[in-house]
Amino acid sequence: MPEIEAVTICSSSKFYDTAQLAEAALRDLGMTVYTPRYDFNEQHVRVDEPDKIQLTRDFLAKIARSDAIFVVANGGYAGVSVCIEVGYAVGQGKVVLFSERPAEFALRALVDAVVPVEAIGTGVRSVTRADAAGRSQ
Repeated sequence: MPEIEAVTICSSSKFYDTAQLAEAALRDLGMTVYTPRYDFNEQHVRVDEPDKIQLTRDFLAKIARSDAIFVVANGGYAGVSVCIEVGYAVGQGKVVLFSERPAEFALRALVDAVVPVEAIGTGVRSVTRADAAGRSQ
């Protein structure tokens, strides 16, 4: 399987600071990195239904262009939107990386590797769906 070249960062808006650290680390590896719309941080702005629908559709298109997703899951948390994104990524055959072990048991079945943000390094490029044999980490 080819190396990961493009990755989409999935994150609750409450973790955008951590997402930006992950973005920088992945870009330092020369990867193409797609991110959430940081300007639609629900901690600071109200996102109405039409905006949320468009943001979701646009974000799923980013995942479709990626080889993998990197989920920022501080404290193991992944909200409803992130869960949808993970399910979509798995359905598309993408590699699923989490920054921390997910608290949600069902998500644990979908994780290919747990890579803490501070440990992002060149090895992240070679994680594959086949590495998922030990997903219940």
